[in-house]
Amino acid sequence: MEEQLEQSKRRLHFCMALIGGWFGAYAILRFHHFASAVTVNFIEVFTSAVQNNWIKALLRLGIVILYVFTIFLAACLSKRCKGDLRMWAILSDAAAACVLSVLPEHLSELGVYICIFAMGFQWCVFAGKYGYPCSTIFSTNNLRQFVDAWVQAHLFRDSDHIPRMNLYGGTLLAFHAGVIAECVLWAMGWGSCTILPVLLPVALAFVWQRRDFRMRERIEEAFEPHHTA
Repeated sequence: MEEQLEQSKRRLHFCMALIGGWFGAYAILRFHHFASAVTVNFIEVFTSAVQNNWIKALLRLGIVILYVFTIFLAACLSKRCKGDLRMWAILSDAAAACVLSVLPEHLSELGVYICIFAMGFQWCVFAGKYGYPCSTIFSTNNLRQFVDAWVQAHLFRDSDHIPRMNLYGGTLLAFHAGVIAECVLWAMGWGSCTILPVLLPVALAFVWQRRDFRMRERIEEAFEPHHTA
């Protein structure tokens, strides 16, 4: 049962990475902005101000504030909400995809904000695995960790790093599979609707999350001490 639970969690993590890559590519292709990375938005607050582009500076500051809010919200909900936050992160991705697909072109900045909220919340909820910080919405640290683990495992024959290598390598593959899927659909001329097929991995993630949740409940019940009257 515990091995099945780990497999389910691994599949769910990779599925969320695919969704993260899909959203990231969509934001770049449609809005010309990588909404998942708060770093570039923070920098653009100052670079836009230096260039006297105060509207852009304020919009980027709004993105940073929204990112902070999603972190605050996820932190509060993790303490106050008894349910599984992963389900809400998956549902927020689904809602974001549906809204983005019908969002008019003149509301592109609103689209960036929608992507920011969905990806920011996903990042907080799916923050890592096996004790490693492993993002499902961008890949800078994942690439560094994968290369480092590969060097340790293959050049220095340290098998302790193989799980880390597999985790980060699998996450990178899944993330960029989502990127490629979005790019292919965009090249086919689907336009704003290229985000809709992401609902397929979202639905799959929802199924795995519910299965994972039920398995956790059964494991907890199995280890729960039986009290006699």
